[in-house]
Amino acid sequence: MSRTGFLRSLITAVTLLYFNLYVLAQGSTNQGTEFYTAYMAHVNGAAGLPGSIAGGSQMQLYITSDVKTAATVEITDGTLLGTFRITPKNVTSVTIPASAFLAGQGTFLKAIHIRSAKPVAVYAHIFASAVSGATLLLPVNTLGKDYLSINYEQISNSNNTGGGGGGGGNGGGGGEGRPSYSTFAVIATEDNTTVEVTPSQTLLDGTPAGAPFTLNLKKGEVYQALSSTDLTGTRVKSIVSASGTCKKIAVFSGSSKISIGCQGINGSSDNLFQQVYPLSVWGKNYITVPLKSRIYDVIRVVAASPGTMVTINGNPIQINGLFYEFTSSAPNVISADKPVQVVQYAVTQGETNTSNCQLASGDVGDPEMIYLTPIEQTLDHVTLNSTGNFNITSNYINVIIKSAAVPTFSLDGASYTNFMVMPGAPGYSYAQINVDAGVHNIKASDGFNAIAYGFGQKESYGYAAGTNLKDLNEFIALINPNNKSVTLNGCTNTDYKLQLTIPYQTPKITWDLKDGSAPIVVDNPTPTGSVVKDQKVLYTYECPVDEHEYTDGDYSVVATVFNPVADECGSNEEIEFDFNISKPPVVTFDYANTCFGSTVQFTDRTTSGTREIKTWHWDFGDGSTDVVQNPTHKFSKPGDYNVSLFAINENGCGESSLPIKVHISILPVAIFDAATACVGQDVTFTDNSTSTESNIVSRQWDFGDGTPVETRTDAIPFKHLFTKAGDYVVKLTVTDNNNCASDVTIHPVTVFPVPVVDFSLPDACEGDFAQFTNQSNIADGTEADFSYEWNFGDPAATPGNPNTSNQKNPVHRYGAGMYQVSLTVTSKNGCSITSASKSLTINGSTLKAALTVLNPADLCSSREVFFENHSTANYGQVTKLEVTYDASDPATMVVYDHPVDGQRLRYKYPLFTQGTRNVTVKVAAYSGTTCFDIASVPLVLKASPVITFNPAPVFCLESPAYSFLPQLDGPAGNGIFSGRGVSSTGVFDPAAAGAGTFEIRYIYTAQNSCADTVIQQITVDSPPVVSLGDDFTMLEGTKHVLKPLVTDQNLSYKWYPATGLDHDDIANPTASPKEDVTYHLTVTSAHGCTAEASVFVKVLKFLVVPSAFTPNGDGVNDVWDVKYLQSYPNNRVDVYNRYGERVYSSIGYSTPWDGRFNGTYLPPGTYYYIIDPKNGRQVIAGNVTIIR
Repeated sequence: MSRTGFLRSLITAVTLLYFNLYVLAQGSTNQGTEFYTAYMAHVNGAAGLPGSIAGGSQMQLYITSDVKTAATVEITDGTLLGTFRITPKNVTSVTIPASAFLAGQGTFLKAIHIRSAKPVAVYAHIFASAVSGATLLLPVNTLGKDYLSINYEQISNSNNTGGGGGGGGNGGGGGEGRPSYSTFAVIATEDNTTVEVTPSQTLLDGTPAGAPFTLNLKKGEVYQALSSTDLTGTRVKSIVSASGTCKKIAVFSGSSKISIGCQGINGSSDNLFQQVYPLSVWGKNYITVPLKSRIYDVIRVVAASPGTMVTINGNPIQINGLFYEFTSSAPNVISADKPVQVVQYAVTQGETNTSNCQLASGDVGDPEMIYLTPIEQTLDHVTLNSTGNFNITSNYINVIIKSAAVPTFSLDGASYTNFMVMPGAPGYSYAQINVDAGVHNIKASDGFNAIAYGFGQKESYGYAAGTNLKDLNEFIALINPNNKSVTLNGCTNTDYKLQLTIPYQTPKITWDLKDGSAPIVVDNPTPTGSVVKDQKVLYTYECPVDEHEYTDGDYSVVATVFNPVADECGSNEEIEFDFNISKPPVVTFDYANTCFGSTVQFTDRTTSGTREIKTWHWDFGDGSTDVVQNPTHKFSKPGDYNVSLFAINENGCGESSLPIKVHISILPVAIFDAATACVGQDVTFTDNSTSTESNIVSRQWDFGDGTPVETRTDAIPFKHLFTKAGDYVVKLTVTDNNNCASDVTIHPVTVFPVPVVDFSLPDACEGDFAQFTNQSNIADGTEADFSYEWNFGDPAATPGNPNTSNQKNPVHRYGAGMYQVSLTVTSKNGCSITSASKSLTINGSTLKAALTVLNPADLCSSREVFFENHSTANYGQVTKLEVTYDASDPATMVVYDHPVDGQRLRYKYPLFTQGTRNVTVKVAAYSGTTCFDIASVPLVLKASPVITFNPAPVFCLESPAYSFLPQLDGPAGNGIFSGRGVSSTGVFDPAAAGAGTFEIRYIYTAQNSCADTVIQQITVDSPPVVSLGDDFTMLEGTKHVLKPLVTDQNLSYKWYPATGLDHDDIANPTASPKEDVTYHLTVTSAHGCTAEASVFVKVLKFLVVPSAFTPNGDGVNDVWDVKYLQSYPNNRVDVYNRYGERVYSSIGYSTPWDGRFNGTYLPPGTYYYIIDPKNGRQVIAGNVTIIR
């Protein structure tokens, strides 16, 4: 069998083995060409509509597709929003106008209708600040006729009676004080649609719970219902209309604003908005994965049939009512014996699921409702939009997939394998994936379930990323008569028949092939087979049309089946089937990097028409395979390999490429030779590289010395110069004309150092043996292995006094004259260097030593004595002077090498202060080792004066004059002072000098003209500056901190008097005097300089208020004398009689009250006063008695 035939057989076997899974996984999906939705109730209203609050809601659609197409969006009232271009794997956003908003309960011709030329996926999003909800839309062909609304307990921080509800503010996103409702909506997709609604709760218009009512809707009409309580369990179903058939309807559920969790009306709230799945697509097996970053979730398991048995993580639970609810922060495995719908709720921000409703400050998010899809209904690729609306900061995707398919899962084209094994569900894994806001594409070789969601500060959204919507018991499929395999889409190279599966036996089937032909009526058809599924017998019937091969394209079939057991829709049931036939892909591929040892990159170039490639199978011809689209592969040895690719598209159509011979080339071999060398010598490189299959076209030389890599195209030997000694690793890589590069060949090359040749020239005269000293060295330290060759440059050399030598430090005897001497040194590695010639002068043997004393009559012992050299040789130069500055003391000898005529010499003799001293200077001049001359020079030194001072103190500006008294050691003479503030006789005036630091200079000149100068640093300190500010007033019994302002630091303080002060020697004493006082402060600097300041303190004494006075004119106690009150400026006094009438008032109290009112004495009695002293003293109130 050929490889292509084998792979086709393999695919057929897999299809048969996984028949049920394949049918379910590839059924009717959320991608379609026609959709309906509605702009449902939102607590904020719609932005721009009358009655909406500031920050009203907005609605957007997100449309995406696998193919290039266009979508038209309209409001069914006739408003066309436009036709929008849809590009593959991208999202197009469409803004819905506020006019589509459903503002209350009732029927509206305001459905939103989306149509496209090719299948698209659509998501709807209703959002405002902190109040957002989103849903996946279901295409019309997947809609059903029977639904249950699923909502949640209607509690909100914006209540349903119009009252406020706390909490919302920033958290609720507005709407507080506006009603919020549980809601559902139903949309007719055809005219003459009759809908029966049985509400589970009383509706806003008063319709009672449990009372069915009917709606007669035309195409595009939407009915919205509102209730103040949870509408979960409301039954919405299409029933027989006037036309005699049930019509498909779209149903949505949610809330205009809701809080989920224990906080109730105090919790932040959000709107809910989800399209409801028809009962016919509910499943029995679900897996839930926690919403990432949240503390816990709420899970509801809703049953359509009472008594449904459910197991949660292996624990059995019977649902006797409508639903079972639990909270969870871990993955869950849920299964049931009858179809159920599982709903996952995100909770209010900050919920912790604790008994006391403790809040978590770090929790971010808000309520959301997500309808989950059963693991029987999966997709293998989805394009979704992770929206940023409204202020979403974190986006996630939860994925549930078979573990075997994890290696094939990709996110935005990149492999993603960070999955965890699902506990309690062998063979399944899950992932919680962080993603950025924007469009994302997820894909795998097998089906998966996914939800997309996101959170922000009191914000959320969430919806199923995609879903399959196949009726699990009633469907049409394609059957291949040859192998009985069943599929929902097909290939052009295969014959098919149409097969119907229903859960009953029918007496009549009408097949409408939707190709313009007349419907085919089959009476009393015979089932072609049956199977028991979930305790129910499913029967299969085949369309009587012969099997045939379809051309590529989209097809539709409707089977009208007579059901012996009639329901609300009558006995006739329509089963629709949309399918696609595609051509097999045209498979081809490219490859690159075919050199042995390299990883070969294979690139798929397959064209697949309108259906994407789903799987790839590579056979590399060496027993290895791969299943990724663009694999890499490394072959184990050179040679020819027949590589083929088998690709399968979404319809299961597979095709193989013809085997392509891939030749893996033998690599060329790099070989070269190189010799050792010395620094500065060229190294010759010889290329001996070989290539078995082709010609070498390029050679890359890396010399390892930091020079650029050198590329050569030929093998001609060449040279390279290394500038430094060392061991170098030279690398060669050669490349042949197949662009195959050899392995790198490494060859060590040693470059030896060369000697650094140097020597010193001797100082020699005629007749001397000139001693030469070698000073050569080498970097590797091998000087002991040097060999030498000297050339003395002496044309008069003799065999007994040769011109050359191989000694390290030789000698040679010259006559007077100039000679050129050179040295050649050879290292142990044979590296030789000859020095440049050095000029040697052999001096004459006749010399004259001569030294002149400068200023011989003015030689003071305190100063240096200067000499000039005038020694000479009859040829050449004087090479050395030995000067003994005191012939009686050999230790005073100083040697000068290579002195020059006129060179100035200096010497400092010991200081003495009395008399004179005679000294003889001895000078010896040399022109070599044995040639010299000696001379003597006499001189007379004079005594020098020495002046000293005692250290002067630091002065203050106010210090008295100070006299400097110098002390003399030495001959008699005269001195003079100079400097700032000092007289010539040494009297210093600090005030005249001013503050600062400066020099005082004293110059003393002896009668023998020898002098001494003394300099002393003098410091005059400025007095500190102190201020106590303005005089002030204070209350008796209070305290006041005195705060002088000073300019210096390190001051000492003294206050006088100390009366009323807590301290008298600190900077900031606390004053509490009882009488008026003037405080004086003296501050003293570290050098004793002082300054003074004072401040007057006026003390406002406690008032002494008499309790009575006797204004009878006897001169004793005739006035009400409130002691000390007159010292309080602007005080106020008011006196009242017992009736509250003011009888006296004054501003200031310079004249005491004499007991009169308006000039008349008041009668005796008790009067009531209010004294406001002001000035910081509290008001005093009391009574005073006038006594007569």
